[in-house]
Amino acid sequence: MIVTHNMQQAARVSHKTGFFTVGGLDTGQRYGMLVEHGETEQMFTAPSDKRTQDYITGRFG
Repeated sequence: MIVTHNMQQAARVSHKTGFFTVGGLDTGQRYGMLVEHGETEQMFTAPSDKRTQDYITGRFG
């Protein structure tokens, strides 16, 4: 297992990928949340969640 913010590294060295983010910002109760996980190729080519797509394409983060 590795933890990285480097999308190229994650795509290159992993078989499975998980995308975590911070939730609860609207309530002030910050917590970590798993948005999506699965096969790396699927995550980087056709993620199921728009937040994942936005992060891997650099729209936020």
